[in-house]
Amino acid sequence: MDAVDHELARDLSVSVRKARRSPGHAPFVLDVSLDIPPGFTILCGPSGAGKSTLLDCVAGLTKPDGGRIAIADRTLFDSSAGVNLPAYERAVAYVFQSASLFPHLNVEENILYGIPHLVPAERNRRIDEILAAFRVEALRKRRPAEISGGEAQRVELARSLVGDPRALLLDEPLTGLDDELRAQIIEDLQAWRAARNIPIVYVTHSMSEARALDGKIVTLRNGVVVES
Repeated sequence: MDAVDHELARDLSVSVRKARRSPGHAPFVLDVSLDIPPGFTILCGPSGAGKSTLLDCVAGLTKPDGGRIAIADRTLFDSSAGVNLPAYERAVAYVFQSASLFPHLNVEENILYGIPHLVPAERNRRIDEILAAFRVEALRKRRPAEISGGEAQRVELARSLVGDPRALLLDEPLTGLDDELRAQIIEDLQAWRAARNIPIVYVTHSMSEARALDGKIVTLRNGVVVES
């Protein structure tokens, strides 16, 4: 993929505060400052600790009440400067627990959906490369209903990464998969990470996954970092 993107990739800097209130519950406040280098940073902590809220803020799906988010010298959000880039301008890929492929498109069409602006030769090069990277070449013409859950998650990763994002967010992407399949996908992610120089934030409740990813572990509890 594009070498220029590798050179531009730098730390993801996140300093945000976000209050969340719901009827019948005590107010929850996410108050986190992190400097996330290229490679894996694993977010751990109990349910409700603020892990997904933090990812949503970085992705642009949730607006923080205050703070700043930047990748290298590119500001994504800055409350004091009035900057809040929309999600589609952030070049941040986000993979959720469940694959959300378009059911009416085949695997190749799902992946190509994210790079319509590229010339045909470059689109073909990228899709061939990403299909091989996540071992789904044989699924190219199948639709989501014709592939397994593990295969769908591989395709979801391929679709998210084919556009060469400057940061990758993964919210429990391997939950529900068996140990062997999880290990295979982690191996593919590790190989992909080794060839690129971007920050990757990986949310998991599994310490075995965290250890396999071999990255910095950050633990959240009640909206704050309690261990890093």
